[in-house]
Amino acid sequence: MNKLEKYQIEDFVQDLYFRKWVLKKLSSKDCFWENWLEQHPNKKMLLEEAKSLVIASQIEEKTIPTQQIQQGIQAILNRTESKQQRLFEQTWFKIAASIVLIMAFTFLYQKSFFSVPNGEYLVLSKTTETENNSLQPLSTKLSDGSVVTLKKGSKLQVSTDFGVQTRTVFLTGEAFFEVQKDPQRPFIVYAGGIVTKVLGTSFTIRAYKDETKTLVAVRTGRVTVYQQAGTNDIEHLGQMLLVPNQQVVFEKTEEKLVKTLVEKPILLFPNSENSQFEYDETPISKVLTQIEEAYGVKITFDADLLAHCNLTAVFQNQETLYEKIEVICETIQARYEVVDGQIVIYAKGCK
Repeated sequence: MNKLEKYQIEDFVQDLYFRKWVLKKLSSKDCFWENWLEQHPNKKMLLEEAKSLVIASQIEEKTIPTQQIQQGIQAILNRTESKQQRLFEQTWFKIAASIVLIMAFTFLYQKSFFSVPNGEYLVLSKTTETENNSLQPLSTKLSDGSVVTLKKGSKLQVSTDFGVQTRTVFLTGEAFFEVQKDPQRPFIVYAGGIVTKVLGTSFTIRAYKDETKTLVAVRTGRVTVYQQAGTNDIEHLGQMLLVPNQQVVFEKTEEKLVKTLVEKPILLFPNSENSQFEYDETPISKVLTQIEEAYGVKITFDADLLAHCNLTAVFQNQETLYEKIEVICETIQARYEVVDGQIVIYAKGCK
């Protein structure tokens, strides 16, 4: 378990043993995490934030009134009866269809939505709707103080029980979210086949019906993303945790999530001392560490291999992260790749 000392928040969130501890699924005699925390008090804040993210990823199950199930079945039967009357005249088909509809309606009611091939949602609970048909961005303020800015041709649906236990919205199109922090009520966005959950942060979602990809890009804070098909799995083992300047792309046809960096990573604190990039025979490892902290993007490199590499240069803030990395790589005869939302430097070292 020594590897735990190197864990970041995303590592704890994705650790099944840790998730079971947070969700109280371990034996009462299992005190590993309590003991580990006592031995590593400096990790307390890290664990608390990771615990909040794990708790935020839960889906609360609802009890389904029998009357509402029957009403839902009858509504579906009424809509389909005119087109499929001959089929439903057969008794055995009625019975089989009723069973399927009961199961389907049960699932739909619990999740409050149903995904259809074109990416829309059948919302069983009432919603309020905001649509932007203008050329200019349209901002709308939600009851919790969060602000959603819709781009042209985008639509936002907000459930009427928004803020009661969770803060749930449905997006078609593209929007920028500035979410007010509330650890007790996670903010949930359903869009383009994926689910995005946050406690309080800012991020962009692009989920147009006619596009083959759905994108979630994080500006501040942390966001968890997983495929909509996995909402019945409380563990969400396939989820991804995104930090600033990271994004995830959901390939609709292949149904897979790919984590990468945003096209233009921004400085987390542009006016801080850490954002002054002036180097005079500065060790490359120190340069890369500063850039990593300034952009919040993990940069992986072999410190021992680059021990004798130095850099003399002055970077301006208008130069992108990638431009800075390219100059560094050219100086030390190295190359880089973006892998799983981080930058990996491949170098031969310096003499």
